[in-house]
Parts: sequence; C-alpha cells; structure tokens
Amino acid sequence: MSHHPTAKPTTPYTKRPPSPPPVVIPATNWAVPMKIVPRYDNVDPVSLSKEDLAIITQNGLELVARDPAAFWTYKSRRDAQPVLDYLYLGPSSVARNRQWLQAHGITMILAARDARQAGLNIMAFDKLAQEMGIEARYVDVSGYHELIRAFPSVVRMINDHMLRIYREQAVTTPIMDLRNGAMVIDEANFKRGKVLVYCETGNDRSAGIVCAYLMAVFGMSTVEVCQFINYQRFCVCMDEDLKHTLRAYEDILVAERTVHQHELLRSDLTTLARKKVKRGIDETVDDDGDDDMTGMHQYQSSDRDRFLGRDSFVPFVDT
Repeated sequence: MSHHPTAKPTTPYTKRPPSPPPVVIPATNWAVPMKIVPRYDNVDPVSLSKEDLAIITQNGLELVARDPAAFWTYKSRRDAQPVLDYLYLGPSSVARNRQWLQAHGITMILAARDARQAGLNIMAFDKLAQEMGIEARYVDVSGYHELIRAFPSVVRMINDHMLRIYREQAVTTPIMDLRNGAMVIDEANFKRGKVLVYCETGNDRSAGIVCAYLMAVFGMSTVEVCQFINYQRFCVCMDEDLKHTLRAYEDILVAERTVHQHELLRSDLTTLARKKVKRGIDETVDDDGDDDMTGMHQYQSSDRDRFLGRDSFVPFVDT
C-alpha cells in the first residue's frame, strides 16, 4: 500500500540551526566627534568604588574621538592607537618595539592569544618586559565563547594595574597626607600607568577585550563601543560572532549593575525592605521601546520586535 503525502511545505527548509539576527551598527557621521565621559552611574559599584574610578580616569575627564580618515594611512594598521589616554590597541609587532614602548610610557602589555598557540610561546614577551620593567600578562582563549568568560578578569586586571601604579607612587612619594585616608601624589614626578592590549593583528581578540573594557568602565553599549573603536583604530572590523559576544556581555553588565545598585540602595534604607514583586513582560518595556531590564538602546530591538509586522505564515498546506 503506497502512501501519498497529504501536505507540502510552503517554503524551503534547512537543517542548520537558526542564525541570530545581525547586530546592526549604524553608519557613523565622521564629521561629528564622538565623546565619552566616565560616570559612576554606569559602573557596577561592586567592581569599582567612586574613588577608584576617579584615579583610573583621572577624575572623569572627557574623551573625544575624531574622524580617523583625516590621518589614517594603510601602514597605520601596523601601529598601536590610543583608544583611551591610558589604553592602547595594536598588533603584536608593537609589543616587540622597545623604542615605542618606552616613548609611550607603557607599564603593562596584555596579549590576547589563541589557546592552541600558547604552548608555542607565540607572542610571549616576558624577557623583554622584564628587561624594561613592564608587566606582561596573557589571556589565552580558543574562541569567543571563552573570551566572554575572560572579560571580567581582564577588566579587573587592567583596573588593578592602574590602581597599583598610582598607589605605589603615592606610597613612595615624600609628599603624603594620610589624614582621612587620603593619599597625595607628587604631580611633578607622577607617571600614570599605561596598558597595551594586542593580538596578532590588533583587530580581533584584543579589539574585543578593549571593547569589553569600555563597556564595563564607561557603560557604553555594543553599538556605541563598535563605533568608538573605529574612531580610534580605523582598521578594526568586527564580525557578527564578536558583536554577538559583546551584546551578551552588555546584558550581563546591565544585569549585574542593576542588581548591585539595588542591593546598595536597600542597604542604605532605614525602613523595612519592601517585598519584591516580579514584573510582567509588559511592565518591563517602556512606551519608547527602551527595555529597563536589558538596557536596550535605539538601535537594538527586543525579541518581540522581530515578530511585529510579519505576515501570517503557514508552514504546510494540503495538497
């Protein structure tokens, strides 16, 4: 007895897993400088204190990124560029350049390596760093799934280095004021910590680390950080996997910051804590489309938005 199909598919089917929607980075208006200002409201209060943030960012000075096309050349990709005034991004060849490291006052070099090559001592500059009195650190990952797990430790590593450089000079300077726990720096002789983050090209894993640092310390979104990194290092071109990794890390940061800020607020209350009531999905979305729970921005969309405006779809029809 033969069996005849009673239904047929209305569209071609594929066996591969569904791909997430692309992370759209809007075109940048290069004529307008991009500015970022460190604010403590954007920082997880558990990771940094207000005083530590002031030390690292030099009291919250405004950072301005301008059109890179005005000065960028093809060979610029072989150099390292200052993404922040204390954080540089570039290829591994720069980490071998003693003259460049000394001229820019680098105090720590941080290599983002492929874990499969770490045992071959590729991009290992311990001897050079020791000779120059520079700290050498490594982040060995085999893919973006490991890179996102390394983000928190790398951000903490950079911040701890900046604070240590500051406090070591505060301890050794003869000009000190320990009243109220304050430390005074001899501004005439003070040398700020500076970090070089690099990988083979300066455009892949190391760029992801620098983006993650900007998101954690300056509260930037995925869209903002991708635009800002292109202002500072024009040759960086992030693939979709890396952008999705940064988007996931952004969600983690927003959740941690929200929870910890709420916990600190509750600890300061003298009245009894009110019973926490779980909100429904409709209460988490504002009228302007900004999702308080995920920190979404105007160029992002919630999962629900993907289904708005779609025509009705029937996967099979009767023959």
